[in-house]
Amino acid sequence: MTTLDAAPAPTKSGPAPVLDGKRPPGEMFLVGLFVVLPTLALLAAVPLAWGAGFLGWTDVVLAVVFYYVSCLGVTVGFHRYFTHGAFKAKRPLRIALAIAGSLSLQGSVLDWVGDHRRHHAFSDKEGDPHSPWLYGTGPMALVKGFWHAHLGWLFQRDLTNMKRFAPDLLTDRDIARVDKAFPLIVVFSLAGPALVGGLVTMSWWGAFTAFFWAGLV
Repeated sequence: MTTLDAAPAPTKSGPAPVLDGKRPPGEMFLVGLFVVLPTLALLAAVPLAWGAGFLGWTDVVLAVVFYYVSCLGVTVGFHRYFTHGAFKAKRPLRIALAIAGSLSLQGSVLDWVGDHRRHHAFSDKEGDPHSPWLYGTGPMALVKGFWHAHLGWLFQRDLTNMKRFAPDLLTDRDIARVDKAFPLIVVFSLAGPALVGGLVTMSWWGAFTAFFWAGLV
């Protein structure tokens, strides 16, 4: 048990604990699923792109739109706005940024922001959820650290304490609703392209290729 796990209960004079329990096994299974499936789809994308009829303009447009919306949602919304407060935004834009970032399937707005604020609070020290220096500075330690910083940390069960790192978002009703709606946003992020692709092409094949390129890849 680390000192972070054994953090005392918050007092009037001290900060709240860094961690807030463990992720349940079911949630960890879903994390693995959403890491493995898109990775396999990406590996299959190159040979399938040359397959006859497996990549049409509808797929390209949907993939580009979903990619840029979710990418901007994470970089501008989750990172610059919600984590660092780099600019001001009115209610409609704030909600839109929270939804757009959630479409990336990198986690709900509370999880993403809480983890990233914790990262900055303990940068490359104990408590940083994804430090590349976790295992030391030797050659193999750096390889393990590279894996941990980019992907391995996602499979850790420790939960960031949102009461400490994201209290402003916890009390924001709009953002709290978007956070609770994350499972529905996940479904839309995957099924939305398939629905549009199927309607545009009026075919199940069009729905499948749109799901593959804009939903998974």
